[in-house]
Amino acid sequence: MEGSAPAAKKRGMSKKLLAVIVVAVLLIAAIAAAVLVLGNQGKSEQADNWLDKGFNLEIFYNSGNTARQTACELIKSGLESLNPGKIKITVTPLEWSNYLEYRKTGKMAAMFLGWAPDYADPDDYLQPFYLSGGTYASMIGYNNATLDAMIAAAAAELDDTQRAALYKEISMDMYEECIYVWTAQANNFAAQRNWVEGYAYNPMYSNLYYYSLSKTEAAADTTTFRYASIDGNAESFDPVVDYETVGGELLQNVYETLVWYNGTSSSDLIPMLATEVPTIENGGISADGLTYTFNIRSGVEFSDGTPMTAEDVKYSFDRGLMYNDPHGPFWMYGQVLIPDYYNYGMATFTDAGVMQPEITQAMCDAAIWVVDSDTVQFNLTQPYPAFLSTLAFNAGSIVSKSYVEADGGLSKNGYTFMSTHMMGTGPFVLGDFATDAYYNLDRNDNYWREPAALAHVIISQVPEVGTRILQLQNGDVDAAAIPRDKKTTLEAMEGVVLRTGSPSFNVDFLGLNQKLNLTGANPDLTNVPSDFFADKNVRLAFAHAFKYSTYIENTLQGTALQPNGAIPKGMFGYSADVPIYDYNLEKAKEYLKAAKLPAGTSSASALDEVVAAIARFEL
Repeated sequence: MEGSAPAAKKRGMSKKLLAVIVVAVLLIAAIAAAVLVLGNQGKSEQADNWLDKGFNLEIFYNSGNTARQTACELIKSGLESLNPGKIKITVTPLEWSNYLEYRKTGKMAAMFLGWAPDYADPDDYLQPFYLSGGTYASMIGYNNATLDAMIAAAAAELDDTQRAALYKEISMDMYEECIYVWTAQANNFAAQRNWVEGYAYNPMYSNLYYYSLSKTEAAADTTTFRYASIDGNAESFDPVVDYETVGGELLQNVYETLVWYNGTSSSDLIPMLATEVPTIENGGISADGLTYTFNIRSGVEFSDGTPMTAEDVKYSFDRGLMYNDPHGPFWMYGQVLIPDYYNYGMATFTDAGVMQPEITQAMCDAAIWVVDSDTVQFNLTQPYPAFLSTLAFNAGSIVSKSYVEADGGLSKNGYTFMSTHMMGTGPFVLGDFATDAYYNLDRNDNYWREPAALAHVIISQVPEVGTRILQLQNGDVDAAAIPRDKKTTLEAMEGVVLRTGSPSFNVDFLGLNQKLNLTGANPDLTNVPSDFFADKNVRLAFAHAFKYSTYIENTLQGTALQPNGAIPKGMFGYSADVPIYDYNLEKAKEYLKAAKLPAGTSSASALDEVVAAIARFEL
């Protein structure tokens, strides 16, 4: 059978090893003699900083995203040039679901990623990234009590002038701290065939909203929409868990929320499952900003024909709050519905699968009231101007209580079941799907509005860029995910429309893990301590080693700008007074030189290196 060859018998010491030992003995003798003759001058100088000592580090990106791959290569080039041969960077791709798992478990020291907005408010950027216990801050081990208080004060401030001033102060502090390296804020970039109609870009959507789309008679098939995507699987089909764009695209087409966006606007909300958007003027919001009342639309059914009521609304939020996934999106509701929300952890389950929530049903009952079958009231713990906008995010999707309860309800089995099943009121239903291959959506003919023009949507994973381009060119797909560096190719392609120019709130960043999980790490690829990025000097060195203009002009073809922090340009709370980091290798060297090694860390001496070399040979 195929396998290892039998071991050869040992015949004594090899000539190669004997030669190495002789050289080693002579070298050791020479070193010893030099020490005796020169005293302290003969001692090897020990590096006390990360620039001189050097390090090995892996930088990760999600496979299929060629722009982020290039970003990794750019910072690799910059960092390795600081001390060639001593600083070694490995660029590692991970499939999307694996990438998310590595991110959750803290196994990535540095990673390129993007942030698409949940809701159009600066708190959506500051809470996850900078608040102690926030989605990303907790993953990288960042805690700052002073900043926590500033974020909380800004989020609750009702006066826009005061609120903007608070966000500017926070952004200035974060520039100094350099917790993340913000690399690009992109414009919209969508490639479609010219027979696609109804496309309306909204920076809050997770890719395409298929209800608004249709196809002209120029298309061979006007009823089926085919989209060629990069590889990557949805994290979950459950709106209380999924917190990424692959699953988000499915959620926003199968489920619906109380309020939704008006066309291309990121701030103008319209009623969806509610009959109207509550305001102080119409009595839906209390004068103190603590109570929100929604009248639920009657006559709406889930796709299985079950009527939707206020009980479904409350149940949808209760199951998310009680589950309280620290890596999920329900922080945006918990933070203002549950007192001392960040003191509570994720629910656990007994061996029998019975839920043991830290956020209890009683706490949810105090936060959300079913006034009657058509009315729901939310009771906030503090004023929160962004609350209505949070309800338009996918996490606010209304699920069928009877459907969930029939398959496990608030048990481990129930949450597991909903991770691969959907039951919403939206214009589409989930059809068949295959991991690493495709997702199908079928028209919901029971939809409470006019049924969608498209009968079927096929979202296929096509890893190769060249294949996606060819499929789009040949008309085999109606739209495709094409990297921005192919902009010129697309512009010259007959029958293809490139939709760009509209500003997005999507920002890309380099995450720097201050609390690295080194379990199972390969020291040949990453040999830094777990708190390597806890040193601000190291973070600043990385910030000045990235070629921002090269990335934006060449890789992104000028369809982006360099952010000056977490809050994107065009959003309330953005300040142009906040500086940006420049690509400056001399600064990077200075910062890395100032980053001192932990106590007890030393560089290998010449003798150590010789001994290690001998050990690498086998007898």
